[in-house]
Amino acid sequence: MNPDKPELRRQAAAARKTLARDAGDIGARLVTSFASAILLKPCGIIAGYHPFRDEADPLPLLRFLAASGWECALPVPVDPPDGLVFRAWRPGGALVTGRFGIPHPPETNPALRPDIVLVPLLAYDGAGRRLGYGAGYYDRALVNLRRTGPVLAVGIAYAGQRVAAVPTQAHDEPLDMVVTEEGAMDFRKAAS
Repeated sequence: MNPDKPELRRQAAAARKTLARDAGDIGARLVTSFASAILLKPCGIIAGYHPFRDEADPLPLLRFLAASGWECALPVPVDPPDGLVFRAWRPGGALVTGRFGIPHPPETNPALRPDIVLVPLLAYDGAGRRLGYGAGYYDRALVNLRRTGPVLAVGIAYAGQRVAAVPTQAHDEPLDMVVTEEGAMDFRKAAS
């Protein structure tokens, strides 16, 4: 493990808590930023997440996308090697309390393969590197999805979560974009 990551996680969690308190409800601004940065037609499958702790809340965005014809899913943690399975969910649909106390769809909901995955984070940098909680669930899920075809990994964050650099390891999967209340960053343009 990179020795800088635990301390960076602690600092990023504290900073995000302050950002969440000061930013208030950023849902409508996330919808605007997302819609202006990502081609929304044709509709497809989008995997979001139920916010945990002080994560930027993607539920208003998922409600908007569902009303626009997108099929939504939420992640369910599974044992390695998969990391996550994405189960169908409609805003307002049934949720159960899962591992870590995070709500997710029941196991009776079908698993879906998303075209876009909204990814929570503690911090991100200008190269699309993401600092998560350290368990690797999203990294494993993105590896598996990318093996079977294209998927757009979009970090959802407060603009203030950007840091100068996120230390990485070989298993860390990059983000394609980050969407915040202030706009979007597309890292695919920088990579090409």
